[in-house]
Amino acid sequence: MGQEPGRLQRIAALALTLAMLWMMLPEYQRRLILMKTARALQRVSGRAAHVEGRAGMGSELAGRDGDAQRSYRAAFHLSRARDAFGRALESLRP
Repeated sequence: MGQEPGRLQRIAALALTLAMLWMMLPEYQRRLILMKTARALQRVSGRAAHVEGRAGMGSELAGRDGDAQRSYRAAFHLSRARDAFGRALESLRP
């Protein structure tokens, strides 16, 4: 009986299969997929930044300064990610 492939080999085979499928797609479809992904990530990070900012304000009003600082810091980094996804999206547009 043969030995089954290990976890690393299965992951590598999956990655290579996905890479081959990606390369077989026409350029316009790859660009469209990348644009949709960038837009979705921009929306998700923007919403998360909004939620964290509101949580920070709530914590600040409740007198929990440590929690407020963490929420504000998270909101800041999430908004920076949102802006980076927006720049990526703009660079993908023809």
